[in-house]
Amino acid sequence: MKTSLGKILIGAALLAALCCGGILTACGIGEHTHTFGAWQEVVPAQCEVNGLKRRVCTVQGCNKAEEEDISALGHDWGTSKVTVEATCEHGGERTRTCSRCQATETEQTDPTDHNWETYEVLKEAACEVGGRERQICSDCNTERTVDTPPLDHDWGDPEIVSPVTCEDAGLEVKTCRRPGCNAREEKELPAMQHQWRNAEVLSPATCEKAGEQKQVCNRPGCGQEQTVPIGALGHAWQGYYTVDEQATFDHAGSKSYHCSRCDKKQGEVTIPKLDKNTPIEYEFRTLRNNGELLSVPTMTIVVKDGDGQTVAQSTPATMNGGVFKADLLPKSYTVTVENAPDGYSCPSAYSVTPFDPYCNVYLTASLREGTPARYTEGAVMYDFTVPAANSTAGEIKLSELLQSKKMVLLNFWYVGCTYCEEEFPGLQRTYVKYMDSAEVIAINCPQSGQAGTLQEMRDYAGSLGVKLTFPLVQNAAVRLSAPFGVNSYPTTVVIDREGVVCEILVNYTSEAEFERIFAKYTSDDYLVERAPAAAAEIMRTEAILPSKRKTA
Repeated sequence: MKTSLGKILIGAALLAALCCGGILTACGIGEHTHTFGAWQEVVPAQCEVNGLKRRVCTVQGCNKAEEEDISALGHDWGTSKVTVEATCEHGGERTRTCSRCQATETEQTDPTDHNWETYEVLKEAACEVGGRERQICSDCNTERTVDTPPLDHDWGDPEIVSPVTCEDAGLEVKTCRRPGCNAREEKELPAMQHQWRNAEVLSPATCEKAGEQKQVCNRPGCGQEQTVPIGALGHAWQGYYTVDEQATFDHAGSKSYHCSRCDKKQGEVTIPKLDKNTPIEYEFRTLRNNGELLSVPTMTIVVKDGDGQTVAQSTPATMNGGVFKADLLPKSYTVTVENAPDGYSCPSAYSVTPFDPYCNVYLTASLREGTPARYTEGAVMYDFTVPAANSTAGEIKLSELLQSKKMVLLNFWYVGCTYCEEEFPGLQRTYVKYMDSAEVIAINCPQSGQAGTLQEMRDYAGSLGVKLTFPLVQNAAVRLSAPFGVNSYPTTVVIDREGVVCEILVNYTSEAEFERIFAKYTSDDYLVERAPAAAAEIMRTEAILPSKRKTA
C-alpha cells in the first residue's frame, strides 16, 4: 500500500512539472519549487530485507515528501568451521555464521585421499619388467596390492667400439649397469669427411689450360691424397696498348693489347709512321718499382724539350690513373715528377725519344718516421719497434726486417677469436715454407673484459694444438690496430719490401690465399730490375699490368 501511494505521488509530481516547468501548485501554499532536505532512514535495511528512507520539502507549510528503498545488506559471513571431519572414504561438513542475523550456511567437503605407503614388496621391479607391492593407508589402515612400473635402464658412459674416420662410420655402445640386465644400445657415428688442404701444385694452370694440384687430408691419422683440377686462369688483358713495333720516320709501327701472363695479344692497331712536323701522342706513366701505377692527383709530370723549355705539364684533370698523355712533335724530351706521394721520391729525370713515346717513370718508396693517423692500401709504412718484453722473439724493428725480408705480414687477432684460431694453422704452415724471405707478426688486440697480459696471450697460443713459431706481440706495444682501423678479426696486412701497405684483408684468410700472398711478394721479379743510380734512361715500351690487389 505504501509503495502504491509513493508511485501515485511521484506521478503527480511529474505531471505538475510537465505542466508548469517544475512549479508545484498542489500543496496549497501557492506556486513554488520543492527544496528537499536530507534523506532520513525510516526503516533500517537487514541482511535479506530492503529498508526505507524519506526526505521532506523544507518550504514552510509544504511538507511534500519522497521515499526510496535501501538495498538489503547481504550476509556478513564469518570463517567456516569444520563440523564433520572428512575421512579417506567419506566426506565432511563446514559451517559458517552471519555476524548480523546469525543465519548459518553448511557446505559439504570431499573425502580425503588415501595416504598410501609401501607395506611389503612382493616382487622387485627390474629394467623393462614391472614389480608388485602391498600398500597400506597410514590414515585408515586400508590395504591394497598394486603393480609397480619397470625401471629405466641405468646407462653407463658410451664406449667407442669402432672409431670414426674420414671415410668410415664409427660405432658407439652403451651398456646398462643394473645387475642382471646387460641391455645394450648401439649408435652409429657418421664419417667425418676429409678436410682437404692444398699441397703441391703438380702442373700450374695457364691462361688457356687447366692445371692440377695435390690435396692432402688435414685430419690426424688420415694422410689421404687426391688430385684436383686448377681452372684455367684466363687471359689478363692489359688496360692499355703495348707497342709491338715502333713507328719511325721511315715506316709505320703497330700496337696491341697484351696478356700480362702469356705472349698472347689482341686488338692490333697500326701506328702511322712519324712526320717531323706532325704531333704524336706521348704517354707518361708513373709507377712504383713493382710496376704498379701510382695515381695521385697532386703529382705533376713535367716535360721539357732539348732547350730546357717546358712543353707539357700535367694537371689533376689530365692525370688519369697515374697516366699523362700529351700531343707533341716527335722529338727527344726530358721528364721529371714533382709533388710525389708522401713516402715516395723520384730520384732522376727520364728521357724519351721520337721512336719511343712511352715513358715509365718509376718512383721509389722508403719507410718514414713518426706516427700515421690512418693507413690505407698504397701508403708507405712508418717505422716501428716492438720492445723485447712484448714479443716471444725479442726486439723487432720494421726497417731492420726489410733489410733481410722481402715481405712482412701483420696479423691482428685476439684471445678466444674463433676465426683467428681457424686461420692460425694455415698461416703457420705457409710461414714455415717462406720464413727465409718473409716475416709474420701476430698482434694480439685484447677485447673488453680480457686481462690482456703477455702470459694470457702465450697460454692461449699454447692451447691451440699447433705451435706458432712467428712472433706474438701485444697491440699496446705497437699501437697499430687504430691506424689500420681494425674493427673485425682476424685482419691481415701485407707490407712489401719497400714498406708499402699492399693489401688489407678483413676476416678469415684461407691457407690457399696465404700461399698466393707469400709467393707473390717474395718473388724475385716482384720489383722491376733497374740500374740503381741512373740519371737518365730510356724505359722499355713493355706495358706492365698493375698488380691485382684485394680490397678489404
